[in-house]
Amino acid sequence: MKAGMLKVEQVSKRFERGAGHDTLADLIADGFRRLLGRGRKQSNPDASPDSFWALDGVSFEVHPGEAVGLIGPNGAGKSTALKLIAGIMRPEKGWIETRGRLTALIEIGAGFHGDLTGRENVYMNASILGMRKAEIDRKLDAIIDFSGVEAFIDTPVKRYSSGMQTRLGFSVAAHVQPDILIVDEVLSVGDVMFRQRCIQRMRELVDGGALLLFVTHHLEQMQAFCSRCLVVDGGRLIFDGGTAQAVGRYIDALKHQQGYLTGCTEKQIARVTEFCLRDEHGKEVLVADAVRPLDVDVAFELDRSVANLAVEVDVRQEVGTVLLNFASVRDETAFDAPAGKGRVTLSLPSLPLAGGQYFWRVLLRDGDSGDVIADTDYRYSSVVEDGGRTTGVLCLPHTWTHAEEVPHESNVKLLRATA
Repeated sequence: MKAGMLKVEQVSKRFERGAGHDTLADLIADGFRRLLGRGRKQSNPDASPDSFWALDGVSFEVHPGEAVGLIGPNGAGKSTALKLIAGIMRPEKGWIETRGRLTALIEIGAGFHGDLTGRENVYMNASILGMRKAEIDRKLDAIIDFSGVEAFIDTPVKRYSSGMQTRLGFSVAAHVQPDILIVDEVLSVGDVMFRQRCIQRMRELVDGGALLLFVTHHLEQMQAFCSRCLVVDGGRLIFDGGTAQAVGRYIDALKHQQGYLTGCTEKQIARVTEFCLRDEHGKEVLVADAVRPLDVDVAFELDRSVANLAVEVDVRQEVGTVLLNFASVRDETAFDAPAGKGRVTLSLPSLPLAGGQYFWRVLLRDGDSGDVIADTDYRYSSVVEDGGRTTGVLCLPHTWTHAEEVPHESNVKLLRATA
């Protein structure tokens, strides 16, 4: 494998909302709109109020054998950066230098033709990625076996699920032996076991000298795999460094984008105005230590007094079951809260969760009627650091003890007899 190299220098990309031709499909679609009298007139992008910079002066380098994460809120510019690096689009300013065979997994089914079978698409897609037919022939069985779609390999791809397309697409890309591998969020479609196989394969490629740019919203996966991370927000690169610090900057960007201090309401008599996690010293933390004490601090505002205010806090991962639930009512605790501003603190001896990103929900209830008077949904996010331990969802405090077993007397006699 050759040594790959990726260098992005002061790259900027501008779009005009509702206009622009970055692909042939865009051009054809806009031509039909013009025929129907609905096309937009071209304007000077510098003067247009609809012009915006999707990327603005971004610079970074990735070296052989390096796995680098790329994270940021939705609309931050991640996908634009990947398309520019992959050569799908061209930058307005700056330049991008790559060396070696580049493979990009950016969109599900990219490079596939729906009417061709999986086998035919393997040959076509691998050829596009630079493999010769003899090389494809040699690796075909391994590609099909890795994908796990061998039972449907001679079925047209248009009948594949998105997960099956992802399996086949990644399998082809992984066997091309790329010098530069770019992986977008497409891996989130596959099942858990296949994702683990993909991660293992990416690790093998990186250990073999390939460089990887890994875009994902699964922060725990990124932290486990990457030693360095780039954070983009609003088209700008706002951080380039260690993954733990990168997660903190990412959470800051999410807070700003989502209106972190604005709570949702149901009956407009209460608002959650602030949510934060604090360590045992009272300092706000974005990355919580799983084994240290933690305070969950909730500030709110009431339009009227509530004689029995009940508070509930839920924790879950991005989707799925609630992992932790704390309810003051269950603890036979309620608060006599006057109208105006108030604050409740939930103190925990630890937060026994495996490392990763979690989402928090706060509910305020009128304890007398049981009505929900404020519900933030899962708008607050945080990251738990578990020290790199491999656990399940929970990371419970525990200890191990060992005692040497004393042989039973009858066993001792038997041992002596046979000796």
